[in-house]
Amino acid sequence: RSQTGDFDHNRWLFETSGTYGYGNAFWTKDGNFGGEKDGNGHGMGPQDLMSRPWRPLTRKLQIPAAVISPYRLLIFIRIVVLALFLMWRIQHKNQDAIWLWGMSVVCELWFAFSWLLDQLPKLNPINRATDLNVLKEKFETPTPSNPTGKSDLPGLDMFVSTADPEKEPPLVTSNTILSILAANYPVEKLACYVSDDGGALLTFEAMAEAASFANIWVPF
Repeated sequence: RSQTGDFDHNRWLFETSGTYGYGNAFWTKDGNFGGEKDGNGHGMGPQDLMSRPWRPLTRKLQIPAAVISPYRLLIFIRIVVLALFLMWRIQHKNQDAIWLWGMSVVCELWFAFSWLLDQLPKLNPINRATDLNVLKEKFETPTPSNPTGKSDLPGLDMFVSTADPEKEPPLVTSNTILSILAANYPVEKLACYVSDDGGALLTFEAMAEAASFANIWVPF
């Protein structure tokens, strides 16, 4: 664990027991990423990231008290009302249909218990967001083996599959591709592939128009 008490994933980031996995995909066997080397023939290796101070890549987002407090109060009121209702149901038996009463009470107790289990995590919700400053410091800071500060983030391959343009409108597929291309990620490490199982000409022409529009709309 790190000094802040959070789990440090760095030591597991580059280790793998097989020939394929996250460690091998992130770092090649020659010790550099993506075959990129500096002028001395050295590439970016795990030791470069391990030598940097560890900081969590995500940060917790505090939920405003004006939002969470009324919700907690409402849940507390519901729990009190539910407890009073169950007490009333248990104390007032139906002697004419005791078996039906017993089964209904068991079901109500079970539903109340499952609802309570569902509500407990919501009383203290945790929202996390990526800390872009830490991400930039960890993967885009100049080092002796990367003097230009070129991004060390791994490459991403996005696959978009479609089959029938009538059931899956090409406009939806085009919007998906444009959203991927506009992601805030190093453009040289982001690739998008389209798989059209139906081989429709309409889909092909729509993708060509989307590619032409991407040259204008996508800033980079």
